[in-house]
Amino acid sequence: MKLLFFWRPAFLCAIFLFNGALAWAARPMVTDDANVVDPHACQNESWVRFGHSSIERWTVPGCNFFGDTEISVGANFLSEKNSVNQQLGLLQVKKRWKVVEPGQWGLSTTVGRVQSGGTVFGISSSTDTYVNIPITWPTSQGPILHLNLGAFHHQAQRVTQTTWGLGAEVPVHPRFFAIMEAFGEAGTRSKVQIGLRYWVVPQAVQIDTTMGQEMQGPSQSRWLSLGLRLLTPALY
Repeated sequence: MKLLFFWRPAFLCAIFLFNGALAWAARPMVTDDANVVDPHACQNESWVRFGHSSIERWTVPGCNFFGDTEISVGANFLSEKNSVNQQLGLLQVKKRWKVVEPGQWGLSTTVGRVQSGGTVFGISSSTDTYVNIPITWPTSQGPILHLNLGAFHHQAQRVTQTTWGLGAEVPVHPRFFAIMEAFGEAGTRSKVQIGLRYWVVPQAVQIDTTMGQEMQGPSQSRWLSLGLRLLTPALY
């Protein structure tokens, strides 16, 4: 985690934050893929999720400058009716162990922290941590499958819950993908969502739109999301 204080990755991530490869699963999918951005390149994933009585905004810039490791620093802004607005900070390190290649599965590990108060480095009321293991398998039939297994520690409740995710991207056109996933955390209702992904500029600009709901949940648990992903070529 101390590697996050290296000035160059932090500086370039900050540029992405205020401005806005082999690349597959991206937000607003919750189930992660096993890939990272290309070496010496960066990306920014930003999305808005509209719930029954809330609007959630995310921006998560990340760069891969060394060791096939992607470092991300992000922020979340949540607005709810009849409630105080909330801010969260995200700090994440993702290490790729096995590259995803055609017909061959890939593997990575992600560790991170989510901190209330709008900052990931300062003092806050709560700091939650998580670990996730994404596995990606591009099938010979075309669909790309993603499996996530992990755990999330809630500091305030002093409890650690297992997490999981199962997602798929199905190509329907060279630039269009149908996306679908189911994901959850122990002790809560599992969730599902479906949507479409489109490469406006291949390997550079991508948009996503999804709709989802809690399994066997009320209609008030439904949401719609719209995401934008920007990727750079190698910066040096």
